Amino acid sequence: MKKTALVKTHKNSEIEVLNEKMTTDIVKSVNSLPVISQEDKKFLTTHTKHLGMVLSKTHMWRTHEQKLSIVSDMQCPTAHAKFHQAILEQKVQFDQSLYLAKDFELKKIEVEEKCLELDHTIQNKKLMGDSSQASLDLKIRKLKIEITFAQYELQQMKTAMMYRMEEVKGWQKIEEDLLKQMRDAGLSEDDIWSKEKGQMVSMFLVALTNLQAIRNTTDSGERNNLLSLALFTHKRIKEAGRLEDIKKVMDEAQLNSLSFLEELIKGKQ
Repeated sequence: MKKTALVKTHKNSEIEVLNEKMTTDIVKSVNSLPVISQEDKKFLTTHTKHLGMVLSKTHMWRTHEQKLSIVSDMQCPTAHAKFHQAILEQKVQFDQSLYLAKDFELKKIEVEEKCLELDHTIQNKKLMGDSSQASLDLKIRKLKIEITFAQYELQQMKTAMMYRMEEVKGWQKIEEDLLKQMRDAGLSEDDIWSKEKGQMVSMFLVALTNLQAIRNTTDSGERNNLLSLALFTHKRIKEAGRLEDIKKVMDEAQLNSLSFLEELIKGKQ
């Protein structure tokens, strides 16, 4: 097994152990509350380990296959289009991981503050007379519940961060494969990182793919939309002098759509 795989397995196992412990603590806390029936308390206690696994293993965001479906040929017909969709997805996840890191630290401070407040309240209880005992007992109970649930939130943030970073790293792998394809094809770094440079080609290929539906539609509005986009993108490609090069990467369905479109254009001339 590769070192990276060992590290990932260790990290996942650590999260699972922490989630199991946190689930045990939270179940104990919830079971002390009268809102839970005895039958449900028994259920929670019996299934604590399983619920801890549920918290760890419920996959947040996208699996690898889902990522690939987002940059499928139907949605993103060129490596350039796939790349720009991939970096958009990665940016969202990376951005959210930074906010999550900030929220995690703020939550840690909140827990520390509540622990200090709890210690202070317990000390006050020892010094205060009987008349203040009931009020302080309530405050202590409230703080203990708040601390337990804040610690639970911290653990869920750790789990969320694990999945956020899995998303960021997953998109990185896809992007690196696409970068190699584009560099091997001779694209400059400027062209690769400019969304504008490749969007004309992507839009044209998507329009040709979608144009296949025109033969079956009976909706005049849909027909007009499909045709308008195909005509617009075809005009842009022709003006840029790129049509012959793009034909080399078209699939059979796109070539058929192009023939249909060009016959239509000839008929209007």
